[in-house]
Amino acid sequence: MNPDTEQQAAIDAVKELLATHFREAEDSADDGKFSLGFRVTFDRTRAPTKLKVTCRVSKITTDEIEITVDDPDQGKLPL
Repeated sequence: MNPDTEQQAAIDAVKELLATHFREAEDSADDGKFSLGFRVTFDRTRAPTKLKVTCRVSKITTDEIEITVDDPDQGKLPL
């Protein structure tokens, strides 16, 4: 298979997966942040070349806890 043909097939598959999963990713947004990751694998061990295009939808979550921990070796001052 021609490398240009392989690349175009991969691009077309990415476009299709993006269109399919964009709304789902958008709905999972946390504070407006979300991501879609794509992986394209080319298997040329046999003819014709086999392409595998994977889409991963990730919700980006940011969480934070802030605490103060007293030093157990430090005595407490009377109030």
